[in-house]
Amino acid sequence: MRTIALLLLAAGAWLWPVPPGPVDRPFEAPAHAYGPGHRGVDLAASPGDAVLAPVDGVVRFAGPVAGRPVLSIEHGGGLVSSFEPVEASVAAGDAVMRGQRVGTLLAGHDGGTALHLGARLHGAYVDPLPLLGRERPVLLPLGEPDRKRAAAGPAP
Repeated sequence: MRTIALLLLAAGAWLWPVPPGPVDRPFEAPAHAYGPGHRGVDLAASPGDAVLAPVDGVVRFAGPVAGRPVLSIEHGGGLVSSFEPVEASVAAGDAVMRGQRVGTLLAGHDGGTALHLGARLHGAYVDPLPLLGRERPVLLPLGEPDRKRAAAGPAP
């Protein structure tokens, strides 16, 4: 999965669909297609905020799914973004451009204030944070030497 994320980063970072801010809930990959997980990230935002297209694409779907308003955009190369809860200002088949307003964020099911952003590559959910140019930090234990330096041997 990390290789996919690096390939997506090489294609260019997405524009944040809402003003950049904290991630309320990170991506949690399911163990299998129907397993539990969090198939996207929740970005802190306020109801009424404009939702922008992260890159050019074509609206694939705009409407309710299980009672929640969802918008999805196909970006080519098998990459699809999805947003909820969003009142779409575009319709299926509309071409959209990077930064174009595509909808308005609504209050979440519990009155929450976050935009759920999902990303799928060839049908498989991937972590959208690398697409936004934000990698999760990797923390190493204190006192552990850098493995690359240790493998190279002492400095001359």
